[in-house]
Amino acid sequence: MSKYAVYKGKVYEANMRNSPIRLKSRKLDSEFSELVDLAGNIHKDIFNNEVNFDDVEMIYELDYKLIYKGVEFLPLAVGKFSLDEKSITVSTSDRDIARNYGFIRKEPFVFDRSIPLDDIDALIEIKKPILKFKDQKEERTKIDHKDIKTYLANLI
Repeated sequence: MSKYAVYKGKVYEANMRNSPIRLKSRKLDSEFSELVDLAGNIHKDIFNNEVNFDDVEMIYELDYKLIYKGVEFLPLAVGKFSLDEKSITVSTSDRDIARNYGFIRKEPFVFDRSIPLDDIDALIEIKKPILKFKDQKEERTKIDHKDIKTYLANLI
C-alpha cells in the first residue's frame, strides 16, 4: 500500500524512516529540492522534502476495491500505468467466483483476471489513517465508471 501525507494542505507521497517524513513530489514546491539518490545522481524530475512528524496534517495508506458486474474485488495494483494497460488486474481465491467471471488460475487457490477499464462499474478509493492518526475515520470515495480514467490520470 502506498503512503501519503497531507502537508500544508497538499497531498504528497510519503516515505517514513524513523523521525523525519520524506515527502516526494513531481512538481517543485518552495521547500522541496531535487532528489539525490544514494549513488549521488541528481533527479531533476523528482523533488523531496523532509518534515517532522508533527508538521503533517494527516498520514494515510491508500487502498482500493474494484466493482465489476456488481461484485467487489481487490485489485493487485492501481495507478497511472492502468491507463496504458487499459485494465486493472484483480484477484480472488474463490473458485466459484473465478469460474463465473472468467478468472485464470495463477497458483493453487489464486485466480487473476484483467478487467478492462471500460468494463469496471466503479473504483473505491480507501484512505486508511495510520500512526498517530489511526483513530480517525477511514474515508471511502466511490469513483463511478465514467470518471475512472480521469481519476487515474490525476493520480500522484
